[in-house]
Amino acid sequence: MDENRNQQARTSLTAWQTHKPMDYLQADTNIQWVLQMHMGEDYSRHLPMLSKAASMSASRMDSLAINSNRDENLPRLNRFNNVGERIEEVVFHPDYHELGACVWDTGVLTVLEQPGNELLSGALSYFIAHNGEAGHACPVACTAGLIKLLQQVGSAEQKKRYLPQLLETDYAKRLHGAQFVTEVQGGSDVAAISCVAVADTKCKGHYRISGEKWFCSVIDAGLFVLAARPEGAPQGTQGLSLFLIPRIVDGEVNDFTLRRLKYKLGTRSMASAEVDFNGALAEPIGPLEEGFKNLMGIVLDTSRVHNAVAACGLMRRACIEAQTYARHRTAFGKPIIEHPTVAQILARMKVITSAATATTFRLLAMGDRLATGRASEDITKARRTHVNINKYWTSIQCTQVVRDAIEVLGGNGTIEEFSVLPRLYRDAIVLESWEGTHNTLCAQVLRDFATRKLHVPWLADLSDVLSSITHS
Repeated sequence: MDENRNQQARTSLTAWQTHKPMDYLQADTNIQWVLQMHMGEDYSRHLPMLSKAASMSASRMDSLAINSNRDENLPRLNRFNNVGERIEEVVFHPDYHELGACVWDTGVLTVLEQPGNELLSGALSYFIAHNGEAGHACPVACTAGLIKLLQQVGSAEQKKRYLPQLLETDYAKRLHGAQFVTEVQGGSDVAAISCVAVADTKCKGHYRISGEKWFCSVIDAGLFVLAARPEGAPQGTQGLSLFLIPRIVDGEVNDFTLRRLKYKLGTRSMASAEVDFNGALAEPIGPLEEGFKNLMGIVLDTSRVHNAVAACGLMRRACIEAQTYARHRTAFGKPIIEHPTVAQILARMKVITSAATATTFRLLAMGDRLATGRASEDITKARRTHVNINKYWTSIQCTQVVRDAIEVLGGNGTIEEFSVLPRLYRDAIVLESWEGTHNTLCAQVLRDFATRKLHVPWLADLSDVLSSITHS
């Protein structure tokens, strides 16, 4: 009898695994509704691309993300080649690169070639993020920010040189970006940046970057966006400028060294490092005096929206794991989904995930209006506040939703090889700190309210939203 019960339990767990959706779009009526509402007639045109990404994420991407995140398969640093030349190479497991090929093949970056496709790119990122950060969500976000930076403030020559590869769908041909801001003495205090840019005497219009960057994600990138202070510039944020630093110059490492890779709690498949720049060749991107403005308004703005999109993807995957498990797991004589406390947890998870998806995809749609000249000045101001509050709120809720999913699975939810949830939980905690901690974001919002009166357009926009709901 006991053996029979044991087998029945294993059979139900097997059924749980096989009953998970194989197309994250088809199984998600909420995202279908959200996308149809914002895309309108374009939804049917984008449907093949969305379905491809959603089904690939539920199948091949899933298994590759699992394997590339195992302890023995994490990235490692290889500083020298076989003849002792410094190469500062990050070595990844083959599954990491195969997963990257799947991600790039979705077109998540290619669609950004035309302004007004932030919503489409965000939807593709949402499906990719059902596998957590998976080593590639952060590179996609950083590359998207670099694409927008070049499109908005890059020179014609910079656009011609870099954009084609940044927009590439072929993973093997891609150029992917990274953004290096954080330093050991400042963290989120960008005004404390001490990396120095000195005008190069031999290469007109170029600079040499010297200094340390403390937390550099996507350290394997081919092109870095870096915040530094030109020699003689004032202290504080007004003295900061943005620079482009290619990884390789004339076939050699561009005068930087990697101290070590970060051994992080989450997002472990993606390589982060500490970097020393020793006179790296760089060129300004945008006017020198507008570095901080472009850093906040383009680079970090993009990353904060992507952070929220990733949080939504993680939450939705947590809901899938918990809901399907609760239907197949039996305890006290019935499926646990029929127990009121479990049903309450599942309902709360669904509501929070739906709310986060609604606010985040509205932001993506606002971004498209802004990019195509269809947003008023007040909407532009309101969006700034929405981005910061939404990043703060979605990241907190993501950790809680994944934590709730683990609770539904009980002890099984804590086992790395049983489900994706432990990995999602670690990634969720990292999402809380990325692109601005809670305190940093709250301080920025309050400062904007006090000094720029941004609460006025923000509250007006909220009032319009509530009014449209009331009268719909």
